[in-house]
Amino acid sequence: MSAVLPHHVSHEPLPAERGRAFGGAHADAIGLTVRTYRRLFGMTPPDMRSAGAALAPSLGADHVEELEGMAAGAGQDVRDLLAVNARTELLAGSGRAECSVIGRVAGSGVTLAQTWDWHPDLAPARVVWTVHLPGDTWFTTATEAGILAKLGLNSHGVACALNFLTCSADGGGNGVPIHVLLRQVLEHAVDARHAVALLCGAPTAASSAVTIASAGRGGSELVAVELSPGGGVVVRPDADGWLVHANHFLAAPPRGVDQEPAAGPGSRLRQDHLDALVRGGAPPDAALASHLPHEEPVCRHVEQCADDPWDDRLATLLAMRIDPGAPSFALAAGPPCCTPFAPVPLPQAVGAG
Repeated sequence: MSAVLPHHVSHEPLPAERGRAFGGAHADAIGLTVRTYRRLFGMTPPDMRSAGAALAPSLGADHVEELEGMAAGAGQDVRDLLAVNARTELLAGSGRAECSVIGRVAGSGVTLAQTWDWHPDLAPARVVWTVHLPGDTWFTTATEAGILAKLGLNSHGVACALNFLTCSADGGGNGVPIHVLLRQVLEHAVDARHAVALLCGAPTAASSAVTIASAGRGGSELVAVELSPGGGVVVRPDADGWLVHANHFLAAPPRGVDQEPAAGPGSRLRQDHLDALVRGGAPPDAALASHLPHEEPVCRHVEQCADDPWDDRLATLLAMRIDPGAPSFALAAGPPCCTPFAPVPLPQAVGAG
C-alpha cells in the first residue's frame, strides 16, 4: 500500500467539467474500482450497467453530470460508475463487518476518528479529493476513485465517518445511495443539525451509520445517524461525550432486525474493546491500532486475509483523524499500527471556528 495517497484538487465550477478532469487524472484507478466492484457484486458487465441505469433517478442532476464527465474522462461507461456509487445498496445483506469509529465531544472541542476496512484489491483506488464549490466553500473526502464521497470534512466544520450495518429490511432499488448522501452532507451541511436533516430526510435501501462531528459558530456537536430502509435513528454520545460505533445497530432499526448479531459476536466485542481502551485513557490513534479482539480485530492486515475466499478479504486500507474546529484532517494510508498519520492539506476554513 502507498504511504501517501494521491490528492486531487478540483476548481472547475461545473460538475461535468469537474468530473471530466478528475476522470482523466485517475483513469486507471477508476477502472480498478469498476472491475473490483463488478467482481464483488458478482455481476456481468450488462447486469452491472443495468443496475447502474436503474439508480440514476435517485441522484441529483448535478451528480449525474459529474459522473458522466468522470466516465468520459476515464473512458468508462457512466452506468458502471452509477453502480459503484451504490456499492452499499448492491452489497446489502452481505454482512461485512467493516470499520470502527470513535467520536468524542468534550467542552468546546470535538474529534472524529475511524479505520476504513475494505477489500485490499481496492487499495490502489484510494484518493483524497478536495472540491472547491461556489461561495468560497469546499470539502475534502477520502474515497475510492469513481465514488463521489466517503469520509471527510467541509469548510463549515462538518465531518463525517461511516460504518456498514445490515438489517433484514435491506434491499431493493428505492432510495438515495449512502455514498451520495455522504456527498450531500459534505457539499451542503453547515452544521450537525443540517447534516442530520439531510440524512433523515432521504429514503434509503441499505443500512449504514453515519457519524457527524461539527464545530462551528453554533458550538461543537457529535451525533450518529443509523440509516436503514425504515428511516434514520439518531444516536447521541454518552454522558462522558464518547460515541463509539462498530457494525451493529446501537438503536433498534424502525423496520426489520439487526443482522450483525446473527453473523457472530465480533462487532460487539470490537466495540466493547474500543470503549474500554478510550475510557482507560488511550488516544483514538492508539485504540484504532489495536489487534484485538482476536475474533475481529480493530486493525487488520492484508496478510491476515490472504487465505480467505476472495470475496471475504478485508484489511485496514486507511485510518483518519479529524478535528473539525482546527480544522485538521490526518490520514494513515494503511493499518495505523505501522502507518504514520500525515496531515491532509486543507483550504482555509470558512465556517468553522
